[in-house]
Amino acid sequence: MNTLDFSPVITSLTGAVTPAQIITLVASVIAFGIPFVFMWFGLRKVIKIFRSAVMGGHITV
Repeated sequence: MNTLDFSPVITSLTGAVTPAQIITLVASVIAFGIPFVFMWFGLRKVIKIFRSAVMGGHITV
């Protein structure tokens, strides 16, 4: 069985991708994810308020 030589692919990838691009990508993913995290916690809070209002009979914030 012949072995595959990935060295040209690795060389081209390391030459094409810079550390600045990786940092920019990570920062973009974090900046895109933060609103979803806040939305998740807000949605959990709203569900808790609604659930306690149905079970307890009054709304508390």
